[in-house]
Amino acid sequence: MTEATARRNRPYAPRLSPEQRREQILDVVLEIISTEGVGGVSVDAVARRIGVTRPVVYSQFADANDMLRGSLTREEQLALAQIIDALPGQDDEDPATSFHHLFDAYLRGVAEAPHRWRAIFMIADSGTPTFHRHVARLRARIVRELEVALRKSCIAGRHPDSELLAHQLLAMMWESGRLMLVSPQDFTEERLLRSLDAMFTAVAAQRPLDF
Repeated sequence: MTEATARRNRPYAPRLSPEQRREQILDVVLEIISTEGVGGVSVDAVARRIGVTRPVVYSQFADANDMLRGSLTREEQLALAQIIDALPGQDDEDPATSFHHLFDAYLRGVAEAPHRWRAIFMIADSGTPTFHRHVARLRARIVRELEVALRKSCIAGRHPDSELLAHQLLAMMWESGRLMLVSPQDFTEERLLRSLDAMFTAVAAQRPLDF
C-alpha cells in the first residue's frame, strides 16, 4: 500500500471548532501523561491518537511543552474546583460531618477523574521543576482553603495552629487518593473514607493544645 493510499484509507477525525479541538488535544495529553508519563507527550503522539495531521495540533499549541502547560493548568483548576466546592461553609455546625463530606467528595473526584489525579500525583513525584510548580501551587491553594474552613469551625479553638493542621489534613487526603489509584482493590473508597473520618474525629476530640 502506498503512502497516499494509506492517507486516503485512514479514518478522518471529525471536524471540530477550535475550542473543541483544543479540549480534545488536552484530553489526549492528559491520558498520555497518566499512562506513559510526561516524556510520552509529543506532537506526533497526540496527532496519532486523535487521527489528525501535525498541523492540526500546531494550530492550537506551539509544541509539546505548550500542550503540557495547557493540560496541567486546566487540570489544576478542575482539581481545585472539586475540592473547593466541597469545603465546609460558615454555617456548618458539625465539623466531623462537614469534613466527612469533603473527604467523600475528594475521593469520589479522584475515582471519577483518575487520569487527572494520576497525572497530578505523578508530576508531584517527578523532578521536572516547571511542571512541579503546578502541583505545588495546587497544594498551597488547597491548604489555604482548608485553613479558612478550619478557622470557621470549632476545631480552631482546640488547635490554634490551623495552618499546620491544614497541611496535615491535606497530607492525609493526598496519600489516600494516591493509594486508591495505585491499589484500588486494597484501598477502596469506603476503607479510605472510614480512616479519614476516624482521624478527623480523633483530632476534633482532643483537648486544647499549647503551641
